[in-house]
Amino acid sequence: MEEVPSYPAPTLPQALGRLRVALEDAYLRASRDLGLTAQQAELLCAALRPAAVGDLARALRCDRSNVSRLVDRASTRGLLKRRAGEADGRVTVVELTAEGERLARRFIAALEAQTEALRAAWPDARQQGAVEVLNEIADALDAPAGRPPRPPGRPRRPRSPDGVRRPATT
Repeated sequence: MEEVPSYPAPTLPQALGRLRVALEDAYLRASRDLGLTAQQAELLCAALRPAAVGDLARALRCDRSNVSRLVDRASTRGLLKRRAGEADGRVTVVELTAEGERLARRFIAALEAQTEALRAAWPDARQQGAVEVLNEIADALDAPAGRPPRPPGRPRRPRSPDGVRRPATT
């Protein structure tokens, strides 16, 4: 594999752009090795817990019709199955088959392997700090326009098993 030259980014937006390109490449490499597209691998990871198609579309930042087509193709390959929602039979809930879960877990392991040497060199505190900073950046980018992001150190609202965020309890 050809080595890509490294050019440190001088600003946060430039570093985020560089990270986005590197992540896309990492996703492509990991998914290709499993015979998946990057989008299929992301779908399988998003469906590690059963979820409605609309929830998957929001999680993947994708149009619902595109997710439906991805689900169709993955279902045809035996990676996903559909069922009616328990609370509302009109809602289609997607869940992984055993093969889909195996591929999702292998994809995650492939991504982890790509950063294994870096993570091995970092003490646990630095790894945890990196996780916190990345989550903070994601929260800021996810915040609706005009609304400040969640303050650092404030815990995320818990999600129920169906993936929906619930109000925090005190």
